[in-house]
This record gives sequence, structure tokens and C-alpha cells, in this order.
Amino acid sequence: MGLVAWALLGAAGCQRPVPPEGRTSAAVDDESVETLWDSSLSVLRKFDFEPDRQDRTAGIIVTMPTTSAQWHEPWRQDVADGYSLAESSLHTMQRKATIRFVREETWRLDVQVDVYRLSTPEAQVTTASSAIRSFSGDLPTVTGESVADSRSQRRWVHLGRDEAMESRLLSRILSY
Repeated sequence: MGLVAWALLGAAGCQRPVPPEGRTSAAVDDESVETLWDSSLSVLRKFDFEPDRQDRTAGIIVTMPTTSAQWHEPWRQDVADGYSLAESSLHTMQRKATIRFVREETWRLDVQVDVYRLSTPEAQVTTASSAIRSFSGDLPTVTGESVADSRSQRRWVHLGRDEAMESRLLSRILSY
């Protein structure tokens, strides 16, 4: 069974993607800015990114963080490649999208997707009964701290950007 799981992960392209060096953007003409704004909102919702802040004067759309899809959720579209799917199946991950309409000499549409991983203190599991209780959240941490103290230590660690998801969103917005 373990061999089959490794084969599936290998077939899914489980290699860490190269981090983006530049921004994922496209030049936009003046006439299509309004329609691209509406297209951006529609595409973000289709990809499970719920808009949180929309400021047309500043030209920015920011979404609420969404917990990334796992292997058993094929209907979700917020991960773009096999590595991201495997990583979000093993860890609690979030993605947050930001779309900017920047006016320079011409308009430019920038798409940025930030990835975060939940970091929590490890629970102290020493017996079979504590393994069952580990999902309740009432076990002490491995350092002996109580759960109430360790909840304040939970934090989202920024891992960088997801260029594959940025490219997917940008292409969908432009073709919408």
C-alpha cells in the first residue's frame, strides 16, 4: 500500500516548484480595466478565494485566506500543481490572493498568491489513549505546557508565493 502511495505522489509531480522571481502580470488596455475587475472577482470566487477587500480607487482586491484543498477534495481549485496538493494534504495550508491594477504608462494587472503553513506546538502523545485524545486539543505539548498556553503559539508562517496558482488565475482572468 505504501508503494502505491509513493507512486501516486511521484506521478503527481511532487517536486517543489521554483519560487517566482518576478511578478505575475499582464499589460491591460484602458477600455478593459472595468471588465477585468469584474472578471477578477468572478474568477477568484470560482477558485475558492472569497474577496475581503475591494478598493477600486487604489486598484486592489485582497481575498480572505482560504484553507488549501487536500487530495480528497477534487472539486476545489485553489491548488495548481501536484506538489502543492501533496503539501496541503500533509500540512494545514492557506492561500491568500491579491490582485492589483497598477497605472503606469499603461495599465498592468498583477496577481499574487501567498502561501502560509500553520505552525503549532507538538502534542505529547505517550499512550494509546492519549493518541485518541490528541485530536481533542487538550493534551500538553512536548515541553509540558498546557493547551491554553500553546494556543497563543499557533501562527501562520509565510512560505512565499505560488507562481503556478498566480499564472492560472491570471490566464483565467484574461480569458474570462
